[in-house]
Amino acid sequence: MAGVASARSLVAFVLLSLAPFVAAESDAPPVVLVAPLQAGVDARSALVGSVVAETNAAVGFQAAGRISERFVRRGQRVERGEPLARLDARDLAARVDSARAGLEQARADALLAEQELERIRTLFEQKVASRQSLDQAESRAAATRSRVASAKAQLAEAENALDYASLAAPFDGVVTDLTADVGDVVAAGQPVVRLAADVGRLVEVAVPEDRHANLDERAQAQLTADGATVEAMLDTISGAADPVSRSFAARYRLPEAGTRDRPWSLGQTATLSFENNAPAHQRVPVGAIFARDDQPRVFRVVDGRLKAVNVTLRRIDAAYALIESDLPVGTPVVIAGVNRLHDGQAVRVRRGEAIAAGAGERAP
Repeated sequence: MAGVASARSLVAFVLLSLAPFVAAESDAPPVVLVAPLQAGVDARSALVGSVVAETNAAVGFQAAGRISERFVRRGQRVERGEPLARLDARDLAARVDSARAGLEQARADALLAEQELERIRTLFEQKVASRQSLDQAESRAAATRSRVASAKAQLAEAENALDYASLAAPFDGVVTDLTADVGDVVAAGQPVVRLAADVGRLVEVAVPEDRHANLDERAQAQLTADGATVEAMLDTISGAADPVSRSFAARYRLPEAGTRDRPWSLGQTATLSFENNAPAHQRVPVGAIFARDDQPRVFRVVDGRLKAVNVTLRRIDAAYALIESDLPVGTPVVIAGVNRLHDGQAVRVRRGEAIAAGAGERAP
């Protein structure tokens, strides 16, 4: 029993003698892995779209009828005032003849009514006709004058309809589609020919949401079919995103083509490339970014203690984050275990270019 008591006393003595060292080891600051900020480039990817016309028109007759002739084909160039199609004018001409005959009849009735009015007025002055007879004659004369005015309007309408039997191009352009053909009966205003104006060519592209706010005003447009590269300027951008693609439709204006009689080809593929005029960025491993109060931050080490620095997060790739900050390139920042650390905490630094599996743990 005495031997056992001596062994226990020896163990207790050893543990008591090691206690200060264990306590000192447990109070050691954690080790953090740091790496320098690297210069980053916010590469603006190209946008691919197509060339569209600024002005498009769906042209139709202003009168109803059957199409008797069509003078154009798809892709054909036309000048302003050039005939595109014509209606069968026989019915329209008959309406003009009928309206003209109606006007002649109304004038004859009006003349007769005026003569009758003069006769009744004379008789009334001679006290032979009554006041009622005079009032009736005046009313008939006024009614016939109204019928003459109405007949004139009907004749003008019929003559206009006859003029509307010919469909002409409203501007210089190209025929992009035909929606009715010879023999079709069309209503007034129904589209027959679709035209795209020669003046005004735009490149329409779909802009991702993350580029909508900072879309470049200038771009270099590479036109595939025409084999040309020209400068394009931002013209318009839609006010709302497409509900399916979640992208915004933007249009860049192209300069006029070199030849007036052949503007840039419609529908061709156009690739917009952009200069990198963005401010300087830095690149850090994704593990360096953490958030406090919805503000992205990174830790740097100053005199053995952590200091949180606010940053602006631009983009996150698979392993790296692109940020903007006041820190110069080359500044060491903590790149792992940041969510277990706090501002002002004492740490020990270990340098590295990759995230270490044990970063942030206590030293062995």
